This record gives sequence, structure tokens and C-alpha cells, in this order.
Amino acid sequence: MRVKVQYFAAIREITDRKEEIVEVEERTTILEVLRVLAKNHGDKFRDYVFDPLTGTPRPYLQFIVNEESVSAVNGLSTILADNSTLAIIPPVGGG
Repeated sequence: MRVKVQYFAAIREITDRKEEIVEVEERTTILEVLRVLAKNHGDKFRDYVFDPLTGTPRPYLQFIVNEESVSAVNGLSTILADNSTLAIIPPVGGG
């Protein structure tokens, strides 16, 4: 199954791309996709996305699936459908 992943701000700089297509197994969760991405993109991605003490994604990151916040559904346990779009959005600073 294919999932389109979109990157914004700092995470776009880390991956050096705006988006990519990731091939994953059927019934893959958001957390599993993030682990695949960490494996594909290496230490810098993993350290930015995952807390090294807990192994969970950092709470300041937002994850949007098909234009809906994952916090409104099943969080990182949300099962993705074929051709879903997952956006990873770091915090935005400024003022």
C-alpha cells in the first residue's frame, strides 16, 4: 500500500524533500510509518521525531491524515488506508 508523506518546516530540511511516497503493509499505523521513515532517513530524522527516552514521537509535532488531525481520531494508532496522505508538521515559531 502507498502512503504520501508531506514534510513541513524543519522536517522538510531534514529530509531534503517536500513529500515522498512510502510503500508499507496493509493496516499500517501512523506510528509504524514514522518508524519506517526514521529507518529510511537516519539518525537526524529519528532524533527530531522520537524522544530518545520514551521512544515515542515528540508531543510538539502534529500529524495530519487526509486533512484531519490524528488527535481527532485514534492518534498514532490510526490505521492508514491505501493512498492516504500523512503530513508531519513541526511547531511554528515567530511573532
